[in-house]
Amino acid sequence: MTADDLADVLFIPDQFMDYRMWSDIPDRLGGRARAVHFDQHAQIPWTAGNGEFLDAAGRLAAGGSFHVVVAAGQAARFAFALAEAGMAKGLVFFGASLDRIPDDTDPDLFSAVDWDQTLDPYLPIVSALDEPDPDRRRDILLRVLRDTVDADAEPEQLALAVAMMSDHSEELFSHLRASATAGTDGQLPPEPPWIQRPWFDRLAELTVPVTAVGAGLSASAIARQARDAEIIEAAGGGLLPSPAAGRASAAEAILRMLDRLS
Repeated sequence: MTADDLADVLFIPDQFMDYRMWSDIPDRLGGRARAVHFDQHAQIPWTAGNGEFLDAAGRLAAGGSFHVVVAAGQAARFAFALAEAGMAKGLVFFGASLDRIPDDTDPDLFSAVDWDQTLDPYLPIVSALDEPDPDRRRDILLRVLRDTVDADAEPEQLALAVAMMSDHSEELFSHLRASATAGTDGQLPPEPPWIQRPWFDRLAELTVPVTAVGAGLSASAIARQARDAEIIEAAGGGLLPSPAAGRASAAEAILRMLDRLS
């Protein structure tokens, strides 16, 4: 297989993460694909509409489209936008963040959660918004990260998460500070355009194949909504990159998608 025969796979990381979250997943593709990391070429416009992203992605897409677009978490909306614009032949959602709660979600699912207990470990991050020293803010964030990871997390996972969160700490605090400021007058801030028109509601309109990698609500909801979808169970999500087994499953999902497209 020559370089010209390789499929182009675009990787879009979750917010406050970067290309490192994919770790060795591109290497696991066995020489069948060329990895394109969007964030190595342009900043991801998290606070803007999809147009700016589509323009930047168009400059990266050989022939105007990618074979597969792989998106994590909050980046799901950008992957959908590419497919909707005819710039992606297949989508792989990795722990996708849905932009609305599906209608068929069990109403007792969230009421059973003890939110005080769930959120309590993260309160130091909120308190750190008023900390004037950026190094001190970062240290508080990293301490919370270390204190809240699963006991069986792989050391490599934690080290990579710490490195990424350290580099993106000010981005995270700026986001939290903007959210806090927007709510100080007691009024909820207006929803951004991409929330007013959820991509999840339009998922059934896509004709491209879709794979949802992960477990839980989002993967099953995507599989029910999309026309041509499959689920691949994999550990991962949240602040930690996937463990080795999860990365193997993620790579397998991409390879299966390439097979579906061939």
